[in-house]
Amino acid sequence: MVAKWTFSQRMALLFGSLCIIAAVFLGMKYLFPLGAPFIIAYLVALAIEKPVNWLARYLRGRVMLASVIIMVLLTSAFLLAAGYLFTLGIAEVKSFIRNFDYYMIEVRQATARMCLNMDGWLGISDGECLSFVDGCMEWCTQALTRNGGSAVWGRVMSISFPVVIRIAAVAGSVIVSLMSVVYLSRQLDKIREWRQKSIFCEEVQAVTAGLKKLMGVYFKVQAIIMVINAALCIVGLLVIKNPYAVVIGVLIGIVDALPIFGTGTVLLPWAVIRLIMGDFFEAAILVTVYLVTYFVREIMESKYMGNQLGIAPFTMLMVIFLGLMVYGILGFILGPVSYCIIKTLIVYLKTVIERGKLKNT
Repeated sequence: MVAKWTFSQRMALLFGSLCIIAAVFLGMKYLFPLGAPFIIAYLVALAIEKPVNWLARYLRGRVMLASVIIMVLLTSAFLLAAGYLFTLGIAEVKSFIRNFDYYMIEVRQATARMCLNMDGWLGISDGECLSFVDGCMEWCTQALTRNGGSAVWGRVMSISFPVVIRIAAVAGSVIVSLMSVVYLSRQLDKIREWRQKSIFCEEVQAVTAGLKKLMGVYFKVQAIIMVINAALCIVGLLVIKNPYAVVIGVLIGIVDALPIFGTGTVLLPWAVIRLIMGDFFEAAILVTVYLVTYFVREIMESKYMGNQLGIAPFTMLMVIFLGLMVYGILGFILGPVSYCIIKTLIVYLKTVIERGKLKNT
């Protein structure tokens, strides 16, 4: 039989929960950006601990040297893969720029064919849809002309300068993280010892266990799904002989990883347009790629996530949405992390109160 809670116990849980939510929100919002390079470095150091220790045995116990070698190898592999994809992307962008006039003519011809098909489907006179589209384009052109090209250029410059500063800051953070990984490789045992002796040992262990489950299940599965679906999109675009298969496929994979959106956000409208234009083969391939990527996501999430995470799909969707509203674009990561920490600490607080460890309750 569950013991009945007193009023003071309920108030203690309510007040403590509000304090936990406020502390996690403020910490993630304002302190996490400052400590992110070191948190990431700590996670990387933990991930490579076993290979570093294995290599250190052959280097007479030189852990830092082993860590440097491992990090150089991993960084080189990442840069080679990223450089290869970047080279392909640049080649495709160059091709697009080189053939821009041809594509614009093709777009106008395709638009004209689609509009003629729409005229027949809607039962209106030939050319009315095309006249409507031309009118919309003319209105947009006049609107841009009225606003002035200098205003547009000024807006571009005002956006570009902060972006350049942000890129430089991110590059500096990456360098700091790489250096921190090397230094932390020798300190992991001391950090564990300090954590065991800390007065917040139980709280840290509870939060760490919850975050390990979140990292090992949710983020890992999402990353695998993103890679698989991006590869499937690239293959599908290569089948229809799209000259920009790599760039578009990678972008669709990124869109698929975002909450609410999916591969259908890009593939289904694209398939509808090709269907209207009479290209049934390309439309069928795009729909097939969408169905395959959809079932990949459904099967992977149900098989590898399921009940392991302990978070219902609706709750996860709500958490990610609130994370985006509160933290911005990183909310799809910080939202689930915040929820996991808050849930773990509140459950821990509830257990403490039930056991009567809070003397003032």
